[in-house]
Amino acid sequence: MKRKKLRKEMLDDFYVFCYTESKHLKTQKYAKKRIKMINGGYNGSHQEFDSVVKAYWSKYGVHPKKYWYDIYCQSDGHYDPRYIPDTMWVSKILPYYNSLIFRKAYTDKNFLDRLFPMVAHPETVIKNMGGYFMDGSDNIISREAARDLCLKEDRIIFKPAIFSGGGGSIQFFEAGEMEPDTIDRYFDTYRTNFIAQRIVKQHPDLARIHANSLNTVRVMTFRYKGEIHVLSAQLRMGSGDAKLDNVTAGGCACPIKTDGWLQEKSVTRKSEWSDHHPSGLLFKDICVPSYEKVVEAAKKCHRTLPYFNLIGWDFAIREDGAPVLIEYNLMPDQNQVAGGPSFGDLTDEVLDEIFLKK
Repeated sequence: MKRKKLRKEMLDDFYVFCYTESKHLKTQKYAKKRIKMINGGYNGSHQEFDSVVKAYWSKYGVHPKKYWYDIYCQSDGHYDPRYIPDTMWVSKILPYYNSLIFRKAYTDKNFLDRLFPMVAHPETVIKNMGGYFMDGSDNIISREAARDLCLKEDRIIFKPAIFSGGGGSIQFFEAGEMEPDTIDRYFDTYRTNFIAQRIVKQHPDLARIHANSLNTVRVMTFRYKGEIHVLSAQLRMGSGDAKLDNVTAGGCACPIKTDGWLQEKSVTRKSEWSDHHPSGLLFKDICVPSYEKVVEAAKKCHRTLPYFNLIGWDFAIREDGAPVLIEYNLMPDQNQVAGGPSFGDLTDEVLDEIFLKK
């Protein structure tokens, strides 16, 4: 029995290592690309970097690369050693605070309404779990019945239920586009583990920014010493003809202050700073409706997940002001370029725990 347990633990550790190593390489590659886009970023002197950043991290036996801080500190105009390189975030921080072996099962969108019954969700038309079709009440139905339910809808969105970050493989259908053959093709393409939902009707204050996309609030929460902290929050907004609010789809994300108002500037994927949305609205004039309800909903949901201490939440805000949970991420990205050091005033405590008190 001990040998079997040891083998399982080794396999679990190997899975986590492979996954985090893959993320490590991707973040490193993107950082080098980004530093070129911003013409070197802050690019402070090596003397300043050594005396501020290297000196801070030396007690942890860590030797961070300078280019990370040239990226993060571009708008600061000086080095702040509390920033955490993305490579360290994915290889050290997240594996320390989150049990990543459970990640795949816990982020299945088909289970979100069961995991978090205390918050609102988009209305489900059909689900497919393990090859079985279900209706919105989780009754198993035939493929034909699932297709018929989809054809009755005016607008519908299909999503993979597992690992669909960045808007990958999401498909929108309008009434005129939904034909039996179209739905069948989608079923055949994705085969299993997907969900079809009605489009959330968002709050008019968010619709006026960009009506084509569902603009969402991303909140990162951190459970530490029995308390749920909000590390960062940002409003993600679509632009142009995009139906998604992802920065990778051409949208933008602007940090949210604790009172719900946006900060003055956002930064795009191309590292361009702007004080206004392409629609012309100034970010500083936008207040996120029901922001305090979103924060409370994120904290309430987080309390039910003992395996994970760092979580990124995506909430839409319904017409009536109710937060609607769209998805959550157990390998959340940092928001340091626009939002400052991830752990803020908790940085010293957190790093001491990870590197010194293990």
